[in-house]
This record gives sequence, structure tokens and C-alpha cells, in this order.
Amino acid sequence: MALAAVADAAPAGLVYRVHADPLTHRFIVDLHIPATDAREQVLAMPVWVPGSYTRRDLARHIVEIHAADDAGALSLRKIDDHRWILHPRGMPLRVRYTVYALDLSVRTAYLDERLGFFNGPALFLRVHGHEQGEHRLELSGPDAWQVATAMPRVGGSDCSWGSFAAADHRRFCNHPVLMGALSFVHFAAAGLPHRLVLAGHEQANLPALGRDLATLCTWQQEFWGSSPFPEYHFLCMGSENGYGGLEHERSSALLCARDDLTEADRAGWERFLGLASHEYFHSWWVQAFHPAALRESVGEEAVLTRDLWVFEGITSYYDDLALRRSGLLSVEAYLEGLGRNITTLTMRPGQGLQNLWESSEDAWIKLYHPHPNSANFEVSYYNKGALLALCLDLLLRDRGENYSLDAFLQHLWHETGGEGAALPEGEFLPRLAAWAGPDIAATVDAWLAARGPLPLSERLASVGLELRLRRPSNPSDKGGKPAEPPLRCWLGAQWHSHAQGVELGWVATGGAAEKAGLCPGDRIVALDRCACSAETLQGRLDAMAPGLPRTLHYFRDGRLWETSLVPQEPPTDRAFLHWRAEVDPETRRRRARWLGLDPDQAADSPVSGG
Repeated sequence: MALAAVADAAPAGLVYRVHADPLTHRFIVDLHIPATDAREQVLAMPVWVPGSYTRRDLARHIVEIHAADDAGALSLRKIDDHRWILHPRGMPLRVRYTVYALDLSVRTAYLDERLGFFNGPALFLRVHGHEQGEHRLELSGPDAWQVATAMPRVGGSDCSWGSFAAADHRRFCNHPVLMGALSFVHFAAAGLPHRLVLAGHEQANLPALGRDLATLCTWQQEFWGSSPFPEYHFLCMGSENGYGGLEHERSSALLCARDDLTEADRAGWERFLGLASHEYFHSWWVQAFHPAALRESVGEEAVLTRDLWVFEGITSYYDDLALRRSGLLSVEAYLEGLGRNITTLTMRPGQGLQNLWESSEDAWIKLYHPHPNSANFEVSYYNKGALLALCLDLLLRDRGENYSLDAFLQHLWHETGGEGAALPEGEFLPRLAAWAGPDIAATVDAWLAARGPLPLSERLASVGLELRLRRPSNPSDKGGKPAEPPLRCWLGAQWHSHAQGVELGWVATGGAAEKAGLCPGDRIVALDRCACSAETLQGRLDAMAPGLPRTLHYFRDGRLWETSLVPQEPPTDRAFLHWRAEVDPETRRRRARWLGLDPDQAADSPVSGG
């Protein structure tokens, strides 16, 4: 590709001129680099995205790349899987490259005829030696499209194509961009302007979204007591069944199912609000108060840390709790969701093999690379980390009104003058010990190291809740509620429909399927020599008596196999919470403070299992 001369190009600092070409799903980037006397210049793409701890090898999306200066083309040589080197001639440089963008997620880049999105690391080459200087973005694309980003604008009118700038490379990559035919909802929280920007949501209930997000954001602002930003942008894409979020400076990128924003399905509506709550909480507890080890990285190699449970687990605890305390989620719905989260953990044999520290360290190779047997070997620092945060919160509340996880986080925040700071690796427990006492920190340390269950029953009892476990009522039972009649027999596996039979997914350690020699991917075609399907398999099992051998036929790798299956009684691992109305006054007050209720309400609110 011929490159034009660059004599007219450059304000001082780096300039990235990005053009969106929806029909080819490509972003075309012209990168202008000031003149340098250096003998060589290295360019690099990150291999991972902040907030998503796995290798994504973003350089693989670069379709073509060329370099030139005023004298003509320059040789650009790749020196490893994500870096290039060129040799300047003392003149300004221009690097043109195109990025293929068809990953509808919040982590990378997407572009089609209806919307475009990119996260900075997916598009911006890092220019070695220039990281601390100003970085400018100049955007162009289809005439009718609008643009939304929290990156400070330096040219063009609001919502239009134009120019944006950040003080350095890290901040430059921390402002995602959404474009297309956009819808906007403006609202204030704690006196600060907020904006929800939607793409791909034709039927969204915009007034209700503005109302509920204002309520949620106001509660979180009041929780922390001050704001780390002057304004905030929720950038939200819609798809058929999408879900995901990623926190950024003064903004978050969200992906959700289109139907979740209609308010017709209350569960979907609350799912979206929980997602927004999670990423908004990260403004304080990741963006401002941040893990030191990860902030220092430039995204070109894995950074092992044991502290992901601190930032993701605690945030996962507060996302729905913020909805509850702000009045957007009923007590019944909150406790039902808590029961489902506990079920997620109690169903995982992996909690006996991996502790929370190990879960954090293994994120790079495990959490983002799930396989059908993940539940047998791993726990999630999101799920178990949130439940550990619950246990810590309720343990602290036993100390008296001045103690809670709320109070500890607020102490850390105000200790920094309301600006946040780097949290050095492993520093959370020493700071907890200094604030609440070494016995509290030692207890949490033991929970973190344990390969096994958390003391959830004991901790929940301190707020007048009884944790109950029951058998599943159907194969997809996620817990959270008292059961209908339980299943009679259990295969010890999850499955889905196949054109020829029933294909197995997860096969539980120690379950009937594993003992029969079955594994993920096997396709069951007959039980007791009668054909079965995903719709009829459980009914066939329930017609049998547990413990009696049955003949099962299945395909593996195109070959028919026969085995003896001994159906088991279902496990007692579906959790739900029973509300105890008759509790002492102190327990009632503690429960009220935890759930954001008046003390009288805390005695007799209708809840699951109550």
C-alpha cells in the first residue's frame, strides 16, 4: 500500500487517525509519530486487556501494517508475536494499519452497519518511548453516525466525529468508544452529570433506565462519600443474548441482551442493573483504589496476583447489595439471588481442590478458558470471592455498629483523601488487621487458604437467616427457592439436546456418569435399550430406583459403546435462605442495617423460604 507523505500531519505527540469502515468490519488507523533521533523504534500491541486477565493476542486482528516517512516507505519488521521494529531517518513517521473488528464483546473491537465499538488496547499500538506524552485520537466514519466516549474532546461538537486527547498511553487506552445510531439518557447522581448511551437497543425503556440508574449511582456516590470522576458514561451495546462489562476511567462498557432493557422481564431488568452496578462500583474499587501490580503492567505479559478476589470478589458482593439497599431490588429477590450464588459454589467439587488465592493466580489459564470439567477442578474468585466478602461483612458486623465491610472500605477511601491509591500485593489483610484487629485478618486468611466451604451457615445465622440445602427439582435447578418435589435419580452430569440423542457437558466428579465411564462430549442414545432425548432422559431416570444397574448405550468418536449405569440419589446441594422472624432485637437491628431496612421491616419482610 502506498503511503502519503506526512509533512502536514502532526501536532506534537502521537496522533491516531481512525476511520470506521463498517462494510469491511475494519478500523483503518493512521498513526503519526513525531521525528526522533532514535536509531530504532518499537511498536507493540498488548496481548491482554486490563480487567480481563487472559491472553487475547490482539495483534492477530491486524490485517496489514506499513510504515513511511517523507522520504518514502520504511521497512517494518516483526520481532515477536506482538511487536514490530523500524529504523527512523530523523523525520516524522506514519504507520498505517487495519484492524479486523467482528468480536461483539466489551474487551476488543466490533464494527458492522449498525454499530461500532472499540476498547483502546484492541486498536492502539504502543509506541515505545512515547508512553508518557499526549496521545490524540481523530475519528471519522459514516456521516450519519454518532460517537460517545469519556475521553476528553478537543475538536468537533458533542456526539460527532472529531478529536479527543489523553495525557498518556495508559489513560488513552482507558476510554472505550461507541459509535452508530445511538440513543442517549442523561441523568444526575450526587450532582454529577451521567450519560447512558445505547446502540442496538430498539425497544429500551429509556425513562425507566434513567430513573433507576440515577437511584443506583446516587446510592454508590453516598456510600463512598466522594467521586473519583467529574462525569460518567455507560456505553451499552445490545445483542440477542449478550452479557458482559468492563470498567474504565469515567466510563464502563456494557453488553446485554436487548430484552433486558424493556422492563417487561423483571429478572432481565435486574440483571442489567446488577451489571451496571458492578462496573460503576469499580470506579472506586479498581480504577481509583487499584491493584498496584496490574496498574504497572503495559499489557504485554501476564501479571500473576493473588488479589483478584479482593477487587472482583468484593465488587461482586456489592453489585446486587447496592440494588437492594437503594430499593431497586426487593429483599426476596436479593436473598433468592444470594441462594443461587451459594448454590453455584456448593455444586462445584472444585472448591475442594482450589482455594481463592490459587483461583486468582490461575485466572490467566483457567477462569477465562472454561471447559466441561472446570467445575470439578476450580472455583471462581468472582463467586467464592463475593461469598467470602459476605462472610467478612457479617463477621465484622458482629463486633458492633461501627464495624462492617462498608466501614472498612470507606476507611480506606477516606484515608487517601477520597482519591484512591495503589494497593500493594498482599496488603489487604495487613490493613484489615490494623483497622479491625489481627484476629479478624487471621480468620479471613484461613478462609482464603482453605480448599473447602466457607462458614456461610454460621455467618448468615448472625443476621437471622437459616441456610438450607435441598435436592434439585430439575436438571437445571439453580437453587435460591424452596423446592418442588425433588428428582428421584441423578445422572451426575449436565446435558443438552443433540440431533441424535443427548450430548453430555459437565460430568461431576464421583457421580453416576463418571463411575459408568462417561465423559464430556459422549452422546447417549439409549437407556435400558430404549431411545432417549434431552427432553425424556430425566423422566426415564426418575422412573427407576436409585442404586440399580441399568444398560446405557452411547457414542464416542463415532463408535457405539455400552456401559452399566447405576443412577444415584440426587445430591443435597441446592441452597436457599429461610427468614427467621423470631430473632432477638440485636440480630434484628444487625439484619436491618445489612439489608438497608427499617428495624420493624427486618422482623417480618416476605422472603424466600419465609
